[in-house]
Formats: sequence, structure tokens, C-alpha cells
Amino acid sequence: MKGKLTQILENLESASVLLAGKKVCAGFDGCIDSVVKVIKSKTEEGESIFFELIDQFGNYISGKKGAGFSLETQELLKKIGGNMPIMANAIGRLCTNVDCIGAFGYPSIAPAFKDIDKNCTLYSYCNPGFTTAMEFLDGKFMLAEMKDLNNSDWDTLKNTIGLTTIKEAFLTSELICLLNWSEMYHSSNIWEGLLQEVFIQEDDRSNKRHFFFDLSDCSTRSPKDVRVAIKLIKKYNIFGKVTLSLNTNEAAIIYKTLIKEQLPGNINNIGSKLFKTLKIDTLIIHSSRMSQLWDTTGSYSNKPDFISKPLISTGAGDNFNAGFCIGKMLGLDPEISIMLANIVSNIYILNGQSPDLIILKKHVADLLLTFSDTQN
Repeated sequence: MKGKLTQILENLESASVLLAGKKVCAGFDGCIDSVVKVIKSKTEEGESIFFELIDQFGNYISGKKGAGFSLETQELLKKIGGNMPIMANAIGRLCTNVDCIGAFGYPSIAPAFKDIDKNCTLYSYCNPGFTTAMEFLDGKFMLAEMKDLNNSDWDTLKNTIGLTTIKEAFLTSELICLLNWSEMYHSSNIWEGLLQEVFIQEDDRSNKRHFFFDLSDCSTRSPKDVRVAIKLIKKYNIFGKVTLSLNTNEAAIIYKTLIKEQLPGNINNIGSKLFKTLKIDTLIIHSSRMSQLWDTTGSYSNKPDFISKPLISTGAGDNFNAGFCIGKMLGLDPEISIMLANIVSNIYILNGQSPDLIILKKHVADLLLTFSDTQN
């Protein structure tokens, strides 16, 4: 553990120059998030008491069957949302340039995105969605309105941003992040268009480009749609190395869709069988308690510090993904990359914002001191 933390810190010391020379392109969603807690009751003094656990909230709702009722929420903050903007902002704060093709407002950028990191260049093709994120100590659920996003397809991108600009953004990047397939109705059409009109036209199989995919929660998508998405991901493997990142819920859905067997009882068995089935370069399955990775060299795991009372959880997975990608761009091995991913995610959960390099280095140095103290 100490050696791995030391390796991360040593690489971070020289990271600013190396990462400033990297280029990432990410697409295609965009939301404005309202992060709220649900009020259970109030004291005589007017102090709010919140639902702490999801089952408490669920049981309360079930108990109101057959009757009307209302609930009050308290907004914690309003911020940039969507998998791509949150992940891109996290990567940008760590000194890497990111071209972001997404739903930031059209014809002008919505005020909510004005504070995205200066290393992010925004290309917008429609108005953002709006998400109410209800947070609890043991998880969250999202209520999303995605009207403009669901009406946008590959032709929308070409007509608003322009194919020349799209090609320039993607073909000059060594890391391509294609995110939140689940919440965009025409996402497969967009991925297919990008494949056919950008990468196949380039016809370069010898490059060292990396593709990073995160489907997001695909509970509402049909098994047929999921299989289409997986086939598209495999097609991208022709043009670079492919990583697919899933949380445990998403992994279970993909497993049941592709393998059609009873779900194994642990992440290792799920991931091992999925990795063999998917035939991609890297598979990641992560949760708040364990992260595991499979690639052609083997299987690696890392257990993050569990945070029982997160300041914020919406966006934790996107920060995990950003941390992993930064690790890969720094040339770290898979095990250390997922350790860095967990560290970046935990900093976000604790502080409510993605770390820059200064904050990240200090956090790793503090972990090293804590680890050394426990050994003495």
C-alpha cells in the first residue's frame, strides 16, 4: 500500500507538464443538477430532519398507497450535471485539455456551465437536461428531464457543430470518452455516426488511441438496445484500446443481458465472465466499497476508504472514471490507476468538488503519513 501511494505521489509531482500535453475528447450529454435531500419531518424549532436511508424513504412512500401526499426537499446545491460534463471537468482540473461535445445550451451556453474548468472547450448542440438528484447516506436516485437530448441524433450534431469540427476534436485526441449512453434516446445512432463518419473514414488501425465507455444506469433500456450498445463498443476496438466502466448495478444488467445466467454472488465472478464475453481491452466494475479491473494481464482490485456520510455522491462515479483516465495517461499500471480513481472520487465525495493537482497531491501525501503512522 505504501509503495503504491508513493508511486502515485511521485508521478503527480511531474504530472502538470505531462498532462498539459495530453488531449481528451468527450461526449455527448449535459445536464443541470439540483442535488437535494428529502425532508422527513421538522422539529418544533423548524429544523429539518431528512430521510437518511433509501429504504426508509421507500417504505414511507409505500405506506401512502391509495392516498395523496406531498414531500418537501431541501436543495443542497445546483451544479453542472451529466456524466460527460462532470467527468470532463474533473479531468480538466487535473491539467488536461478536454474538448466537450454535449448539451450545454443552444444557441448560447447556459449559465450553469460557465464555471466548468478552463481546460474544457465546449461545443454545444442542444439545451441541457435537468436532473433532481435525491441523495441518501446509502445511495441516490435521479429524476431526469431529457427532452432536447432525446430529440437529438447524429445529424443534429453535424448540423449544429459541423462535421469538420467534430473530426478535429476527436481525431486529435488520444483519449475518447463516450458516456451516458443510457439517458440519451439516440445515443446508439450518435455512436454509429461517429464510427462511420469519423473513425472509419480515417482508416488508421495503427494508432494508440484509447476509448473509454460508461453506459450509465441502463435499467430503463431494453435488452435489445443494450446488445446494440455492446456491439458498437466492440466495433470501436478496431480503432484503439477499449475500456468499459460499470457500477455494480450496470454490471448486473449487462451480465443478465449477454450471458443470461443466474447472477453470481460476487464481483469477481461477474467480471471474469463478462470480460471473457465482451472481448475488450479493459473492464472495470466499481462501487463505494470495492473496485476491480480485468485486462489481458490479469485482474486487479482496490478497496476505497468507505465514507459513511458523504457530502455529495452525485458525480462520484464520474470522478472515479476521471481519476482512472488520469492514471492511464500518467502511465500508471492498472492496479495503481484504480487506486488513484478511488482517491479522486473520495476527495470529491468529501469536499463536493473535483480536486486539482495541488489538492490531489496533498491528499495522497496525507494518506502516506497516515499509513506510516499506523505501521509505527
